[in-house]
Amino acid sequence: MVRGRRQNRGDIVRIDIGNGTHFYAIALTHPLFAFLDGVFEREEPVQDVRDRAVLFKLCVMDNAAKSGRWPIVGKVDLPTVSALDGAVFFKQDRISGKLSAYDAIANAESPLSFEEADRLECAAVWSPEHVEDRLRDHLNGVSNKWWASMRPRPLATFGPHRPVAADPSDRGIHVRNC
Repeated sequence: MVRGRRQNRGDIVRIDIGNGTHFYAIALTHPLFAFLDGVFEREEPVQDVRDRAVLFKLCVMDNAAKSGRWPIVGKVDLPTVSALDGAVFFKQDRISGKLSAYDAIANAESPLSFEEADRLECAAVWSPEHVEDRLRDHLNGVSNKWWASMRPRPLATFGPHRPVAADPSDRGIHVRNC
């Protein structure tokens, strides 16, 4: 188990969510992680972890692994990482409400409909604590408040007579390009 260094592409991290249970994630192109399905009560062999389905992909702050909060417990091979790497997120302009798709690897944006955006994750960098909340909520079958706070808003809620949305960083989510 490695503590105190930034994750490298292919590292498997263990995410403790309390009550002796944990999830695993694979570090992709920095700062992107693929969070894997399955909650565990003991360490699992790398080959059992790497074949799990992906629940979601998020960008996460460096301090998750660097602080030792998410210890690095293994590594997957580069072909596995390459197959998982990449994600498209949505972005929404806080003033106009315009939506765009953001490819985190290509650093490119393209127009997006509300329906398409509603199927994607928001382009944001999550704190490890909020990811842990989301994994706990997933385990308990309830909606996550951090995820819900970042869903796209219909264009009708924007305009000169509408208040600007609260800054997502006020909710502990740091929005920037991944």
